Amino acid sequence: METNALSIAVIWEIAANRLKRRNLCLYQQWFSKVVPLSVEGNKVMLGVTDEFFAMMIEDNYDDILSDALTNLEGVDYVWEFVPGHEPAVKKDDKPKTVSVSPAPAPVAPKQEKAARSQRNCLPEYTFENFVVGAENRPAFVAARNAAETPGVYNPLYIFGGSGVGKTHLLHAVANAARKQNPGMVVRYATCDELLNDFYDLLQQKKSLNEFREIRNVDMLLVDDVHSLAKKNQMQEEFFNLFNALYNQGKQIILTSDKQPCEISDLDKRLVTRFESGMTAELGVPEFEARLAILRMMRNEMISKNKLGDEFLEFLAANISSSVRRLKGAFYRLTCYTSGSGNDKLTLAEAEDLLRIQLDQENKARDISMETIQRTVATHFGVTFSALLGKERTRTIAEPRMIAMYLCRELTENSTNEIGAAFGKNHATILHAEKQVPKLCESNEAVRRAVSTLKRQLQK
Repeated sequence: METNALSIAVIWEIAANRLKRRNLCLYQQWFSKVVPLSVEGNKVMLGVTDEFFAMMIEDNYDDILSDALTNLEGVDYVWEFVPGHEPAVKKDDKPKTVSVSPAPAPVAPKQEKAARSQRNCLPEYTFENFVVGAENRPAFVAARNAAETPGVYNPLYIFGGSGVGKTHLLHAVANAARKQNPGMVVRYATCDELLNDFYDLLQQKKSLNEFREIRNVDMLLVDDVHSLAKKNQMQEEFFNLFNALYNQGKQIILTSDKQPCEISDLDKRLVTRFESGMTAELGVPEFEARLAILRMMRNEMISKNKLGDEFLEFLAANISSSVRRLKGAFYRLTCYTSGSGNDKLTLAEAEDLLRIQLDQENKARDISMETIQRTVATHFGVTFSALLGKERTRTIAEPRMIAMYLCRELTENSTNEIGAAFGKNHATILHAEKQVPKLCESNEAVRRAVSTLKRQLQK
């Protein structure tokens, strides 16, 4: 194939269409930002913004990109990334410059505003005491980079279930950024707080200039941005706020329990803005990470009667749905031992003290196998009958294996019962139980799918 712009354009157009069909959210997050440069023989040169972006694709999605570049008119292409290339902005998608109405009163000195902006940022939430594991490393690295070099990823969008550390990371960004640059104006707020401020001004028929002062910041951190759903007036105002900060190169970091494309009733313009930067998932910590969190908390406690390792292992093994719930259980046991002076606490007594939390964990696992099967089928775009059928192509076999694994993880059913639900024997279920964790370690796309499905099923 000749080396020319048309050839590389055709190659990337075919590859991009394959990537979109496979996973549109994944394409929008990563591959939409790739710039096709040139082709020589079977090697294509692809432009990316920086080396970190290239590393993230190579480490996590190399198999997906390879599949997309395989057998294009009989040629299997390999690729090489070239940093330093920004994707072209479509004319109809370019953020528009928004005029900011001047506030009636003089703007407060920058240092004073910076101090005010910190009032909601807890100093104990730092990068140093955030336990990092495979399930949250990309989000942690991106957040730390954004704090050290504001604007490197803009916006940075972090998503994950409740209680997995999104707020911790936002506060850590604020604390680290202010420590590095005390004069920086950092504003942290929950989306609900912004909504309340906005609607209070509307109800009182006051000027929105007071609300728009939020544009006078160097860094905006908004927690739980999914609360914008169905709030049409606020969405329009937030769209203008986003554009104003983006055009000034100010760092924007958002968190949510969903990916942008999963938030229902959200203006499409906001969805594309949120997806235009770096998107990173925070997953539920695995057993080792949960245990590390508990050990760190124990080390920080002043109490004389500190919990022994057997209690930490009990907590890490039995409370897995939320770091917030895990910490609450730890504090409950610690307060009991400190307040009662009972340093002879038994595991049976601990289980009784945590009866409510453990019941909540059991309810989170009380999910029917059919619900799991239908959710997995919908996620992968296969029919329910095909998932339970005998077809062994990869597009069917892999979702089926993930569904079997989730039935073992999220239900109390035996391997025989799960096998019967899929028309398989118990050995097939055991194979899935062992194989899916291995796939999650080697294939980021599978890990993300499993994490997303768990989050959906446990709501």
